[in-house]
Amino acid sequence: MEPDAIRATLERLIAETASPEDRLFMQRALLEGKVVFETSGRDVAVEGDIQKSVVITGDHNQVKIELGESAYGLVRERIFPTLPGIAPPFPALVFVGREDDLLEIKQRLGLSGEQPGNSITVVRGWPGVGKTTLVGVIGRDTDVVKIFPDGVLWTSLNQQPNLLSVIAAWGRALGTDDLLRVPTLGEATQRLAALLQRKRMLLIVDDVWSEADAAPFLQSRSSGCALLITTRLNSVADAIAPKPEAIYNLPVLTEENALKLMGILVPSVVKQHQDECRELVGALECLPLALHVAGRLLKSEERLGWGVVDLLKEIREGAKKITAEQAPVDRAEGGAIPTVSALLQKSTDMLDEQTRDCFAFLGPFAPKPATFDEAAMKAVWQTDDPKPVIRKLFNHGLLEPVGAGRFQMHALLVQHALSLLEE
Repeated sequence: MEPDAIRATLERLIAETASPEDRLFMQRALLEGKVVFETSGRDVAVEGDIQKSVVITGDHNQVKIELGESAYGLVRERIFPTLPGIAPPFPALVFVGREDDLLEIKQRLGLSGEQPGNSITVVRGWPGVGKTTLVGVIGRDTDVVKIFPDGVLWTSLNQQPNLLSVIAAWGRALGTDDLLRVPTLGEATQRLAALLQRKRMLLIVDDVWSEADAAPFLQSRSSGCALLITTRLNSVADAIAPKPEAIYNLPVLTEENALKLMGILVPSVVKQHQDECRELVGALECLPLALHVAGRLLKSEERLGWGVVDLLKEIREGAKKITAEQAPVDRAEGGAIPTVSALLQKSTDMLDEQTRDCFAFLGPFAPKPATFDEAAMKAVWQTDDPKPVIRKLFNHGLLEPVGAGRFQMHALLVQHALSLLEE
């Protein structure tokens, strides 16, 4: 994909002369990281204006095309049009390294031309690994309408969701306000099921924290609808999935794709410090959210005209600044912009006090690829039987089994455990 071809296609999109082939071309460019939509706050001196631009990436060279508010919105909408129903928010489009994952989920849903496989698919993965971005892309894919002509219904839950409100919103999207006046969740679920009875829709429920919260959507789904759920919790995924094969574990990026992502976020830094950046993506274990936050830190340092070598070293050796820095805007939840620490805090807040304390005491353990066994946890927790706590930490995605009775922890989780010890 040559930059000139991308620019010409972009111009046709703005002028409303683009063909369907142009739209597909730009979709592919976005999903491969060849084009990035960028919204960034300007300096305070210009009163916090928002700069909106389309960035055409290359081998450490970038072409930035600034757009007005209207053109910026039109281009995004023309590439990924809003589908009938309730579409997910516009996806984060630095989407490198997810082509295989996207294809796999689309195949499971029957969106790739294959025979539909699972009517229920559960995507499980680390906080910040990209589950929301993945389903955001799927929820705006034009292939959805081919298989589900009535469109998509999307929602994102939290730890204490208002399920009646969510179901009422879905009811409004289906043409009725009656569900606003239903007194109980059970009755609302029954009425939603009746509305969906003759519909062919893709239902997306993002960020599920409990089996009970998923129940209304499982119960109201008709035979013509597919249900796509994301969760960070092993126990929830196991409880929701009708069979183990219905769970798709979304991995972190490969090292090459993580470095490619950094090259898009801070091209000049990667060009000048490729070895250090490769060490950095390894230290961050190729977790997309952490890479985005690191990229923003490096970009800020670079704009100030300061060297980034010391910052690269700081991030590699502890990533302390990452946990204090805000996450990208596209990971905003409930109107707030969470930090990486806040994302991890959600997981540990759900634990009972004893289990949370046990997790904190794992902070001095070395992060993956180092491993430790049950005996080590037994000793540090001073308990006769560590298995109940191990099960809870595993089910909450806070501990990874690696086989032969050994476990490991993500570096950001180790760091979070240490922060809990310091409280």
